[in-house]
Amino acid sequence: MYASAQCLPELPEIDLALVHALQVAPRAPWSAIARTIGVDPATAARRWDRLVEERLAWFVVRPSAEQLAPDRDGVLLKVRCRPGTEVRVAERVAAVRGVYSVDLLAGDDDLAIVVIGRGIAAMRQMVDELVGSDPDILRTRMFFLAEVHREDGQWQLDVLTDEQKSGLERPRTGPATPPDPETLEKITQILMEDPRMSVADIGRRLDRPEPTARRLLERVLNSGALRLGCDVVASAGGAGRAVMLEVCTDDPLTAGHVIGAESRVVRCAAVVGPANLALVARFAALDENYDLELRAAAIVPGWRVADRATVVRSVKRQGRVLDDEGRVVLDPYGAA
Repeated sequence: MYASAQCLPELPEIDLALVHALQVAPRAPWSAIARTIGVDPATAARRWDRLVEERLAWFVVRPSAEQLAPDRDGVLLKVRCRPGTEVRVAERVAAVRGVYSVDLLAGDDDLAIVVIGRGIAAMRQMVDELVGSDPDILRTRMFFLAEVHREDGQWQLDVLTDEQKSGLERPRTGPATPPDPETLEKITQILMEDPRMSVADIGRRLDRPEPTARRLLERVLNSGALRLGCDVVASAGGAGRAVMLEVCTDDPLTAGHVIGAESRVVRCAAVVGPANLALVARFAALDENYDLELRAAAIVPGWRVADRATVVRSVKRQGRVLDDEGRVVLDPYGAA
């Protein structure tokens, strides 16, 4: 068996507030972030730099998993490995481009892998190349994602008040459709280099006037095609335990919207398979899962858990490779 991930101490309240503020508004000026959490801008920036240096928190820039068919497809892959090989397989898979997440599990399966790509046939081929030739993989189960209701990048800490959050949120202006694919790709690559890059610098990189760059950036962010956020070591954020569920419901599309809105649910998708809903929830302690399941059974028609597993370690999350403490590995944006 493999060792479970190490749990780091929870961050001080001021750092948790800082991370939450950057989850709400990753590009907000330091003056606004500082005003929200009650420090001066230099202190806010300095504390963030320290969190980044210690690999406890980091920005995430990812194409949104909500943008699936017809442009993108997703697969949830459950894997059983030969005993003692789980970590090796997980770390090999995590290094592959297109793999969104890899979790080590304690349950009927050893690994859960989410892969994002284009085309059902191409996705099937990618999965075959990913796991088909590995002699240490004994069994696989594959579920195509039908609709993503919630992804990790939407999860936030529960530190700031609603008033504090509303003070950071900017009203959306302009169209909610992304610009042309080439411009979308360019802006994505620019923000991956520096999520807080100034609009003036983005304009220079695009060879566009600053007002045009601002409009294009707002279109990208308003469309939901790109997920711009902030992540944190789960245990340091007070949610060091996680459970993965496969659930049967009467209506997975409606159920996904309902259960995906629960604050402890970090990943939720309707899937095509014996179960029709797959989700991951984070907790401070595992017994909180029973409260979630009881609530879900009361509000989701037909709720029945078909499979449950404890997440022992997240090897890759939101495209970023993590070490056994949950710290981000300093290979920018992983291999994804």
